[in-house]
Amino acid sequence: MRIRKLKRILKKDEYFPYLITDLNNIKYLTGFEGSNAFLFIDEKDSFLISDSRYEEYIESLLTGSFKFHLQEGGAAGAILECMNAVQKKNIFIESHNVTLTFNYELKKALKKIKIIPVYEDPVSRIRELKDEEEIDLLREACAITDRCFMHLLNFIKPGLTEWEIAVEIDYFYKKNGCTACSFDPIVASGPGASMPHYKPSQDKKIARGDVLLIDMGCLYRGYNSDLTRTIFLDSIDSLLGEIYNIVYEAQIKAVSSVKPGINSSKLDSIARNIISDYGYGDNFGHGLGHGVGIEIHEPPAIKKFTSSRIKKNMVITIEPGIYIPGKGGVRIEDTVLVTSDGCEILTKCSKELIVI
Repeated sequence: MRIRKLKRILKKDEYFPYLITDLNNIKYLTGFEGSNAFLFIDEKDSFLISDSRYEEYIESLLTGSFKFHLQEGGAAGAILECMNAVQKKNIFIESHNVTLTFNYELKKALKKIKIIPVYEDPVSRIRELKDEEEIDLLREACAITDRCFMHLLNFIKPGLTEWEIAVEIDYFYKKNGCTACSFDPIVASGPGASMPHYKPSQDKKIARGDVLLIDMGCLYRGYNSDLTRTIFLDSIDSLLGEIYNIVYEAQIKAVSSVKPGINSSKLDSIARNIISDYGYGDNFGHGLGHGVGIEIHEPPAIKKFTSSRIKKNMVITIEPGIYIPGKGGVRIEDTVLVTSDGCEILTKCSKELIVI
């Protein structure tokens, strides 16, 4: 079904034959999960190219949509064999995943064939809009993440290191049906919370009076979740408490503004303007959000200077933040599903100010 949908796009754009090198795109289209594969798509025949390690595995995946092509030497040579099979003089290649080295190897092997890069990934156009099976998996990934956060509220106590909390997140996910974290959890305490992509310390212990920013997600049956909550230990610093209320207001307003048709930059500005009006515009440097699916960061990007339209069945994050160097920071993030008239919040755990 997905390959047929892609073929319709490729036919309209006249992109046959088309070579896919991105393993996430290949996984989405065929179900293949491995370290070496190329998907060659032509109007009639499509080939999943890989080496002998994956031959039996790919045979189990085969449908009428594609055939297995054995790579016996270099990948470029196998691609040339597919080109000879379809007898074409041009090949279109997704550009975002091709290294200079592989480009050189292709040019060397395909001497008489014109290689044409495609800069707008047509597979991403399909992946942006989730089908019902994907939505169900994303819902469950988010539900597990909610349960993880609730577990942490009982687990966290002064004296634990940031690293111990990060390890507990990973352990909880794997004990509850997930294969991995979506990314290394961010557990940032005290002044460390001012760094949006902070790395947890193996030595730093959380203490009473700390702000604690936790950004985490799980990989459940190939699909990701993303959640950030900021909590306080024992007491609330007055400045950070003020900032929390501003971020909360911005996040609630942005979530309530999600609907089909809104421009991604407009959605970003809704939260950003609130933060700026309170005088903290310079302390919110990153974009408001991003798509979530097979990858933790997918199109669309929701930030300043983007112009994509939000569409029904996109799954995106809404994550404004304010960061004060040397003091700490606050970010509140939910993963949401765009519906026909608004959105469904998939991460449902409380974002009210919490003190433990």
